[in-house]
Amino acid sequence: MVTFIKAYTNPNKYAQYISTKEIVADIKVDLNGINRLITQIESGIEIKAIVIVKHPKKNYYAVLDGHHRFWAQKILGYDKMKCAVIEDFFGLGFHLTRNGIFQPDPKITKYIRIPLKRIYSYITEFINEPEKTINKMNRIKKKFDQL
Repeated sequence: MVTFIKAYTNPNKYAQYISTKEIVADIKVDLNGINRLITQIESGIEIKAIVIVKHPKKNYYAVLDGHHRFWAQKILGYDKMKCAVIEDFFGLGFHLTRNGIFQPDPKITKYIRIPLKRIYSYITEFINEPEKTINKMNRIKKKFDQL
């Protein structure tokens, strides 16, 4: 088991295979997101490991990060998944996770998380390759000017 920060920032480094029968996950997920992941998995794209927390006394785990990845693999019939298991000394993390405290409503993902990730990627691209971003903006401006 590892700390949350290590597991969250690099889950594949700390991954181990856990039976899907031992994992519980919240069902507040966006079906479009699951379908995109299914398409990626079927086309051979490797997805990152999910982050789970172990029940303090039983052999069960709850998904902390990766609900969409969990359900995509579950739908595809995976009996084991790559998981990074985080430390949870008191069991609080398991109970909060199992009850969906850390999984946002799909509308939050659709209207807040995805746009924020998109903005972050635009800013990163601009910082790393400003000319590329400026060229894109000029092409878009030309299209608007033609309307």
